[in-house]
Amino acid sequence: MPIEPEIDLAKGVHLAWIHEDIVVLDVQADAYSLLVGAANLIRPARQGEAVSADAAVLNDLALAGLTSTTRERSRRPPAPATHDARSTAPTSLNARTRALANALCGTMAFRQRPLPALVEAARLRSSAPHRRDLYGAIQEAEAFEAIRPWVPYEGDCLQRSWMLHRHLHQRGLDADWVFGVRTWPFLAHCWVQVGDTIVGDSLDRVGGFTPIMVA
Repeated sequence: MPIEPEIDLAKGVHLAWIHEDIVVLDVQADAYSLLVGAANLIRPARQGEAVSADAAVLNDLALAGLTSTTRERSRRPPAPATHDARSTAPTSLNARTRALANALCGTMAFRQRPLPALVEAARLRSSAPHRRDLYGAIQEAEAFEAIRPWVPYEGDCLQRSWMLHRHLHQRGLDADWVFGVRTWPFLAHCWVQVGDTIVGDSLDRVGGFTPIMVA
């Protein structure tokens, strides 16, 4: 069987294979699209950095601006979430105060920023060294959840998860900002993970989404 050629995905373009379809996230355009029935024609390569297909299909992808000859070095494959975790211990006043201060600053940092700038900021945070402390991240996420009613302009899951990701990194904790999609009907969601554990959200809500990008 002949080996199919490969080509790198363009900067900011991420794909998720869901049954026979492919969902495309174009971060630069802040847009999702659906390639119906394309899963049999296009296959993932090099842990999501590239795709393989026959030459005609690759040409169509290039004409659509989805591929490039320049590799995006910061790309990481998203890890599927397998469970969530919550703490039964009450959060301290100091933890809630810190969370509120970071949430208010995070609200101002989020507002008026387009998606490419939000993703770039999250990737810069994630590239810095932080400690992997799941219990600490759960405690900080619980404190963040407790102060949410007092945060103005909280927004949707994009803003909430971006702000939580920012808060955890400012507390020196390692975490990922994950985007997920589902089809028929199409829905998109984003959340925060530490390894394969969801923090600040639930597996019941996240489990039906296929990860498409991590920052």
